[in-house]
Amino acid sequence: MVALFAVWMVVAYQIYMNTLGPRPPASVGAFLSDVFDTQAGLSMMVVGCAVGFVFAVAALLISAFSFPLLLDHDVSVREAVKTSVGVAAKNPGVMALWGLVVAGGLVLGSIPALVGLIVVVPLLGHATWRLYRRAVAFE
Repeated sequence: MVALFAVWMVVAYQIYMNTLGPRPPASVGAFLSDVFDTQAGLSMMVVGCAVGFVFAVAALLISAFSFPLLLDHDVSVREAVKTSVGVAAKNPGVMALWGLVVAGGLVLGSIPALVGLIVVVPLLGHATWRLYRRAVAFE
């Protein structure tokens, strides 16, 4: 996941460089103006969101079942990731819905100055564990 995040950041940097260019903004206001008031800024947002969505889907597929599996059974990381991607491929609708639930929960938990995450993260963790136990039958 760290490697995926690092690649994601490199790609995001390249999107920024290819749209807004290497010239640093003079101020926060100038940066916001460049992002929201120019065609280059609009392009950066659209391309960035599309590419970010692809990376987010990859992260979901890789990690949805691999982390609980690694905690629950003595398997290799490769086997855990393979299992996670395989289960997700067999249940694309459920995984899409789960991704929306996770994203929505994190957004709602972040609204009250991130304090809501105190409730949301443990709930998502428990729900992930229950989903894993139902989807991956090793016993």
